[in-house]
Amino acid sequence: MKLIEIKENVTWNKEVVAFDDYTFLQSWEWGEINSNEGKENVFRYVVKDNDEVIGMAQAFTISAKRGKILFLPHGPLFKNKKAWEMIIKELLRKARELNCVCLRVAAWEIRSESSEKKYSELGFKKAGVIMHAEDTWLVDLRGSEEEVLGRMRKTTRNLIRRGERDGIKIWKSDKIEDVDHLYDLQMEVVKRNGFVPFSKKYLKKELEVLGREEMSVLFLGEGSEGVVGAALIVFLGKYAFYYQSGSRVSKEPVNYLLQWEVMKEARKRGCEIYNMWGVMPVGAKDHPWQGLSMFKMGFGGEQKEYMKAMDYPINKVAYLKLKVFEKIPKTWRNVLTGRLG
Repeated sequence: MKLIEIKENVTWNKEVVAFDDYTFLQSWEWGEINSNEGKENVFRYVVKDNDEVIGMAQAFTISAKRGKILFLPHGPLFKNKKAWEMIIKELLRKARELNCVCLRVAAWEIRSESSEKKYSELGFKKAGVIMHAEDTWLVDLRGSEEEVLGRMRKTTRNLIRRGERDGIKIWKSDKIEDVDHLYDLQMEVVKRNGFVPFSKKYLKKELEVLGREEMSVLFLGEGSEGVVGAALIVFLGKYAFYYQSGSRVSKEPVNYLLQWEVMKEARKRGCEIYNMWGVMPVGAKDHPWQGLSMFKMGFGGEQKEYMKAMDYPINKVAYLKLKVFEKIPKTWRNVLTGRLG
């Protein structure tokens, strides 16, 4: 087996989708978005056994006044432990070389005692912050349209049909200027739930880069009160991802019909699973995502719990300061989106 650093995008995404479970956070385009126009380092590696790719990882630096981290989102992808070890060893070497505060890994592995033990035995600690989706909702798109609808909650199915009868308009866009709708609707959610929003410039960058290879589509939903729903959907291999969204409170079932149109588009593209991204943890009570989670769960499917982010401290003093700072909600989102306006 050998570890190879990849500098050019020839077959990267094709190798990613050859794995069984993955997200677009390991796509080449996601690295381009987070390179911050060359200001951050992006590293991509594959592990090969003869000609077979048995491991992959894309990681990038996130720089801030409090220090720099090397971050691996939803990776590494691997087929055996040796490939995993080779990738983690190389990323630790890079983190030290760049004087990073820590190597942070948000692994795309099912949460279990054994998966966490694998990291803790190497010296990793729980990060204590959510970088990306960990508890996710997956909708099975296989079968006929009637079978997909049949797996939904009855109320959800009825609201979709009502939306069709009422003439609600859903359309797709790849126009950068239409991100204004998404941003304005996200700000409505901010007012309701008080979370830290993405900047408009960051959202436009995502649609621009992901749209180059037709990986993303912006869905917009319009009722009698105008555009009240928006969703940025990413397509990669057998998966579709409900990544960004915004909505205005409405009595019309715009967002139910919007999601159904997303699912139909995903099926046309050959997708088998619709990853609706984050939901509240199993058993959580009075969770801020309760309403959104119930909305997603109404479309049928199953919940999967992936590993929480893990850190390997490089500079222990700086890491302690980082941990204190990260008690402030959404600090890394501020850093990520603030870099782009």
